Amino acid sequence: MFLDKEAYERAGLVGKPHGVKGKRGLKPRWIVEYDLTAPSMFPGKKGFDRLIYASKNALAEPMTWLFCNISSTNPLSQHFPTNYTSNPGVVPGIDVLMPKLAPSLDPLAPGARQAFEDFSTELYEWLSLVRLQSPRIQVGDQIDPYLSRYQVPEGGDKGKVCKISWQGFFAPSWSRQTLVDIITILPPKAWFSFSTTTFSKGLAGDNNECTILRLPNSSGEYLMWEVKAHE
Repeated sequence: MFLDKEAYERAGLVGKPHGVKGKRGLKPRWIVEYDLTAPSMFPGKKGFDRLIYASKNALAEPMTWLFCNISSTNPLSQHFPTNYTSNPGVVPGIDVLMPKLAPSLDPLAPGARQAFEDFSTELYEWLSLVRLQSPRIQVGDQIDPYLSRYQVPEGGDKGKVCKISWQGFFAPSWSRQTLVDIITILPPKAWFSFSTTTFSKGLAGDNNECTILRLPNSSGEYLMWEVKAHE
């Protein structure tokens, strides 16, 4: 829960300030987290009773909660929840300009580390633009250079990509199994990119993200980018 100062003080729950010290603004918020499966979350336990008291007295306004049920049974069914199903969005045959997807670097050469960092940064930017379906990486783009000076990294060959996306509240186990399925189904030498993003906790885009790329013609080599939001 993200609570303002007044609600946090009325609730009497234990939390921690949100954001970096000195940059919390004029309306600071507190993060309150409870693991409902913890041993202290049973009737009669101090932590459970404190949460019940706060829910009845300080946080009494109706709220909409988003739950992800990962078990075979649904304990929420007695509360008549509204169920949502996330269907995949498929965008096939996007004509794009392809960069080189594998580094052509000698790891022992002088400056190889910096060159690899530059390569991976440019490649991550290109993959992000593919996810956004940006016109900047599509074949035939003629944007005014005064508006955008982006150019596809070294390579620039024409190719086609397919984007499949899901949006919703998913368990980590679902993402892990989806990645396993992709590796199993695709030919061992085919490249692919798989990205997962958390919900934003504050400003738009302020979230955690993990992107994995299997390099082409090399079934055992991968690149991974991990982006962490400011706490």
